[in-house]
Amino acid sequence: MKKTTILAFIVSIIFLVGCVNLDEYVPLEKYNSEISELENKLEESSNIIDNNDIEILGLKQEVNTLENDLELKGVELEKYRSLANNFNELLSSVYYGWAINNIGGVEDGFTAFSMEYKGKFYIATAGHCVENEYGKFSNFKFKANFSDIWVYPKLLIYENDFDNNIDYAIFYSDKVINGLNFDINNSYPKFILGNGDNNILKEFDKYNLIEGESGSPVVGINGQVMGIATGNFVDIDIVLEAIDNLK
Repeated sequence: MKKTTILAFIVSIIFLVGCVNLDEYVPLEKYNSEISELENKLEESSNIIDNNDIEILGLKQEVNTLENDLELKGVELEKYRSLANNFNELLSSVYYGWAINNIGGVEDGFTAFSMEYKGKFYIATAGHCVENEYGKFSNFKFKANFSDIWVYPKLLIYENDFDNNIDYAIFYSDKVINGLNFDINNSYPKFILGNGDNNILKEFDKYNLIEGESGSPVVGINGQVMGIATGNFVDIDIVLEAIDNLK
């Protein structure tokens, strides 16, 4: 509105200047000065309007960003709720593992978990829990959280390349009838699920793993297993590929 009024005023002055000999009344320079001043104000007003438009656009973009963030937070919150609601069920797929070192006869405990793949349930743990620098282990047995029943599965395959993070072991027993679902969508590793002798739940931190947590499932906020805790974590894709290659 201000912009229109100023333009109309300028046009009126220009019209008067063209029709009347203003030199007989007042100096023409005075009108020229006023016109120049009004033009400057008009330009300033235009700049203010443009700046306001830019500011409004910026605010709209910020609102859109906040709405998107809120939507993402809502999805994340639902995943946390799902994890909390199914926590005991998830923990029932986590096992305490036990074995004897063949060389020194030393007993050792570790963590493992069951998982479902192509209609079968497998127990997975870290490969260095099968064989490490002290030798190979045997007499494996596993006991799930909340259970007093030991399972004695068959060792199918293992790799214990700890340094290169190819560190996994896969067991099978028809006594295992439940297991974690897996996530191959490269989600962010969030938690480590443990057994009753270790931390039941902790934030995943590859620099903060303690003895006995090797073989724990690393899960996202959806509770799906993404890998095996070792010195870092072995991607679940490696485990699935090993199962596919079994004869």
